[in-house]
Amino acid sequence: MGAANTAFNYGIYVVLIYIGLGHIAAASISFAIGLLVNFRTQGNLVFKTRNKNSFKLYVVSWIGIYFVNIGSLDLLVRMGVNSYLAGALIIPPIAILAFLVLRFVVFRQTKTSSEVIVHRFYLEGEPPGRENFICGTSFQW
Repeated sequence: MGAANTAFNYGIYVVLIYIGLGHIAAASISFAIGLLVNFRTQGNLVFKTRNKNSFKLYVVSWIGIYFVNIGSLDLLVRMGVNSYLAGALIIPPIAILAFLVLRFVVFRQTKTSSEVIVHRFYLEGEPPGRENFICGTSFQW
């Protein structure tokens, strides 16, 4: 699904360049459209989560990625690379950056209390006993 989202966003970018927009304007519009469309597909299909509370963090993360994207794109264009090619060249590093940020920041998987108890019992040999687990930490009654 990530490849489809990337192709969709690049397609918008190419069309906007073709109709005469500059590379920064085209990338910005493509980014804004992609931000709204891709949240659900990336959350539900790529990272298998339906956590709607992560939208603010998603937006903030993508704004950071956006600035890296625009800076890289503008640098390549200023170096004489064609706008179409520059847009295509930055796809792999930006896709890797986006995946890492989304996986480990926005849609990170957290262990539940029961997962911590099972982990300690089966992997560390400690029975659950009378411990209470809150946010991955334990304390005795």
